[in-house]
Amino acid sequence: MAKRVLERVHQVTNVPAIEYLFSEESTQLPNLGGIQKTLGKRHRHRRALMRILFDYYETDRLVVCMDPGDLDLLQDFESDRSNTRVLEIHCEFSKEYMIGHAMRVGLAGDHTSNETLARLLPTIRNDMNFESDALRDTGFENLHRMHKSSSIEENTAELADFLSISEDDARKILEADYIFSD
Repeated sequence: MAKRVLERVHQVTNVPAIEYLFSEESTQLPNLGGIQKTLGKRHRHRRALMRILFDYYETDRLVVCMDPGDLDLLQDFESDRSNTRVLEIHCEFSKEYMIGHAMRVGLAGDHTSNETLARLLPTIRNDMNFESDALRDTGFENLHRMHKSSSIEENTAELADFLSISEDDARKILEADYIFSD
């Protein structure tokens, strides 16, 4: 869902947008002299990498997806002198989505039994709830939340505030019928 929101944010605002920069090795990045090549390098030089990206895109605004499980990473950026804003997109995940997630992150495979999955899924769901609670408990100054179950008006106001854009532009982002399609 975050990737779809990210895509729409870029389309509507023209703000450079980068998918899971610190979580997915396959994230599409420009050639930045090698610092972008591996997750290890990205994490080791994260603040330098962000400065290089700002320079590369010749902007003072970037939207970057980050895993809420990387709380230390989020706190590092929050403590920086830059203005960091965090948007949590709260979702209710189906059993099928959770199984797919378990497979994507290597917790399950094609031959994982239904019994094992039945024991695994509540743990994954609880882990996601824990990450959300931990994010809320950080006290980030600019923490915003959108909920799949919230009205378009509520989510529009949150997104407009998060991005410092008009509510009309925020509504354009959220009115794409595929945003909350999972």
